[in-house]
Amino acid sequence: MKTAHTLKRRTLALALCSCALPAVAELPRDLQIERLGPTRIAVVWTGAAVAGEQYRIAVSDRIDAPLPASVSPVNGASGRIEIEHAADVRPYVRIKDDEGRESLIGERVLPLEGGINFRDLGGYQAGDGRQVRWGRLFRSGAMDTLTDGDYAYLQRLGIKTICDLRRPQERNAAPTQANRIGQEVEYLSWDYELKFDGDILKRAFAGGGDPKEAAIRMMSGFYRTMPKEFAPRYRTAFDALKAGDGLLFNCSAGKDRTGLLAALVLTTLGVPQDTVIADYAMSQRVPSLQKLRQRSSDPTGDKAADPTAAAFAKLPPEAVDALMGTDPVYLHSAFDQIRADYGSIDAYIERELGVSPADRIALQGMYLEPAR
Repeated sequence: MKTAHTLKRRTLALALCSCALPAVAELPRDLQIERLGPTRIAVVWTGAAVAGEQYRIAVSDRIDAPLPASVSPVNGASGRIEIEHAADVRPYVRIKDDEGRESLIGERVLPLEGGINFRDLGGYQAGDGRQVRWGRLFRSGAMDTLTDGDYAYLQRLGIKTICDLRRPQERNAAPTQANRIGQEVEYLSWDYELKFDGDILKRAFAGGGDPKEAAIRMMSGFYRTMPKEFAPRYRTAFDALKAGDGLLFNCSAGKDRTGLLAALVLTTLGVPQDTVIADYAMSQRVPSLQKLRQRSSDPTGDKAADPTAAAFAKLPPEAVDALMGTDPVYLHSAFDQIRADYGSIDAYIERELGVSPADRIALQGMYLEPAR
């Protein structure tokens, strides 16, 4: 006899809803999942409802699960629906309107107890209307605090390649257990020295003045150096993408070196710049990033393995806020430098990252959903 748990897992797609659409008959422009508990999510959207307009929502643990034919009515249209899902699975939500348009969403920030800024790049819409595939492209901070449950969760995602953008001191202080994320994961890393070090931090704040402004100037300057300094590592990441198996890439906070790489990946896939900037800026709103800030700023912690962290811990709070933030001006600084050096971001992607126009079309075919 099937257990109740087994039946629950097999009937995961039965959470159905019908709700009013915005005034113009289209799918909601801003549709997101909020995590409420281990087995409960909220589907949240923006836009006013119109009587008589309906769409269907279903939750499943499969990206390719179709919407069931039946629809269960929901009273009112407040822009929020709470749905239960089975334990130990990653829920995906599919929405379809009266005219047959469909969209798939997943959780942007993965529900990992020990994760730091671990996010899925899926769901963003490219300029041609296609959507970045969920469950293929991930970005993260350090992964040394992942729990046993987190590893079990990640193993089900089928991650095949990890690109670790950290320098040796960072990897030694917070090692990645790649084999626990996937038995046959290819782990890419490099030995290099970062020009953004403890001495630079000391000099930047030695002259007095507004510490926040000094931090912003320093971060903007660092971002101007990244496109050339990290081009060889970014090229390797794009080489891995060309294999079509997806990619998980990370640094320590998952916001600077990782943030620029994410911006370049999304740009290559044709995602508009305002969306690219919004994904970059999202890091400073991710609660788990505070774990890393607390660890880095703890004056009692062991910073011997990383002098930069030791210098970081002595900075005033307003400077730390700017250094740990993702002000769009930082990413704009990197893009401005790319345009100054190469003429355009497209030229940089082709010349420095080895992505030809034909490669770009191929990558878009691999990592964008077909237009519906």
